[in-house]
Parts: sequence; structure tokens; C-alpha cells
Amino acid sequence: MKRNSYTKVLYLLLATFLILALLPGCAQKVDSSTKDNESNLSATTNATTNTEPIQQSNDNTTKGNTVKVSLPIVPPLINEDKTGAIVDLVKAMAAEYKDGEVTIDVYPMARSIEKVISGAADCHCPYIKNHNVADSDNLFYYTTEEFGKVIFVLYSNKNVTGLTPENVMSGKYKVQIQPGHKEYLGDLPEATIESGLQMVDSGRIDGYIAAMSTCDQIIKAMQLKNIKRQYYDTFETAIIFKKTDDGKQKRDIFNTLIKKIKENGEYDRIMGELNSKEVFIPDAE
Repeated sequence: MKRNSYTKVLYLLLATFLILALLPGCAQKVDSSTKDNESNLSATTNATTNTEPIQQSNDNTTKGNTVKVSLPIVPPLINEDKTGAIVDLVKAMAAEYKDGEVTIDVYPMARSIEKVISGAADCHCPYIKNHNVADSDNLFYYTTEEFGKVIFVLYSNKNVTGLTPENVMSGKYKVQIQPGHKEYLGDLPEATIESGLQMVDSGRIDGYIAAMSTCDQIIKAMQLKNIKRQYYDTFETAIIFKKTDDGKQKRDIFNTLIKKIKENGEYDRIMGELNSKEVFIPDAE
């Protein structure tokens, strides 16, 4: 029994010794692990603190860098192959636009205007400005810097008497107008320029109102001899932009660009000869 007691005591002493021997190592590991965690936490915190602030992109500036210009096909001023005086005028303005680029596309008249309304294009030119418009209407902002003008003429058959610009709406005469211009010329039947002039020449209608610059050339080309001319009205032309804050901003930019190409002589170089011809000269008696 005594031997067994001694054996038990010996085992207890050995176990106690082992526990005492292992405790310092465990404490060291726990301390080391804690320090490592603190070190990692400190590194993570410092990395977060030292990170540069994220720069927010300026969407408005990016959007404003490119201006999409939509032009209607109106030869010879604007041809389908992107040539013509108005195309050259837009290119001259694009050369002065230092904050981005200007792109040019050409479409039929109605589609070109619709591009601006839908937002697919930023602007359309040239666009006739009605007499009651200052710088905007319900749909568009208009450039206010003088851009151009269009003269409308009443073409009538030489055998028709009494027809004047003042009585075209009286209903007494058969008068038709150039398509797409009712808001300027009145609610009259429309006909294409070639068709309208031919009908006047043949006497099928009494009169036809359309843009002088185009019609005078066609009369000469088609050798129509039975037509006389009367001055009807003059309208300014402008560049139009969708009536939004962005549209207004771009309108202001283009007002500045028009001024710049006038100052550097590009406007007169491109439009000088054309504008000199945009003067109504009455027919010789």
C-alpha cells in the first residue's frame, strides 16, 4: 500500500512539473499572436488612412466635350457627301472649339430636326427663326449671334394680275408653298420646289412661295420663262439646340464660336459671296 502511495505521489509531482514547464511557452505564444494581430490591424488602418481620396468624374464636362451637329441636306449649301458652305462654316467653328470636338452628320430636313428633339444630336442648322422668337421657343434654344438669313419670294405666272404678298391668303388665288414652312408662310398647300415652279410656269397655279436662293437657280436651270418674282419676306437663320440646361450651355458656346469665326475672317471667307447674293433684286420691267 505504501509503495502504491509513493507511486501516486511521484506521478502527481511529475504532472505538476510538466504543467509548470509548459505554461511560459503558452503565454509567449498568446502574447505573440496578440502582437501579430495588433500589427496587422495597425497596417490595415494605416493603409486605409494613407489612401488618396477617390476623384469623382465630372459627367457634365465629359458630356460637353463632344457636340453632335446634325445638318439637313439642302444643296448646294449642304450636300449629302458633307460638302458645302454650311458644312465649311461648322468646320470653321469646330476648329475654334478647344474644349472637345464637333461631329457632323447629314440627314433629310425632318429627320435632322427630329435628331435634336430626341437627343440623338445636340444641334441642327440652319433653322429659320420666326419673327416672334428671341432666343427660344417651346422646343429649342436659338443662337442669337447673327448667323445668316433667307429671303422668300412670291413666284407667279406672268399672266396673273392682282396677286401680291398681301393677298396670297385671300383664297382668290391658287398659291402653294415650299414644304415645311407653314409656320412662316401660312397655312397653304405645299409642293416641292421643282413641281411648284413648273405649275406656276404652266399656269396650273397662280403663285408659289419659296426660298429665293434655291428657286432662282432652278428657274435658270429649267429655263422657265413664264414666271415673275415679288419679294415676300426675310427671316434670320440660327443654330437650334434642345431646350434643356445642356442645350442652353451649348447654345452659348456656339454663340461664342460664331463670334470667333467672324473675328478671324473665316465667316466672310466662306459666306461672303453667298450673303452678297442674298439680296432681292426686282425683275426688270
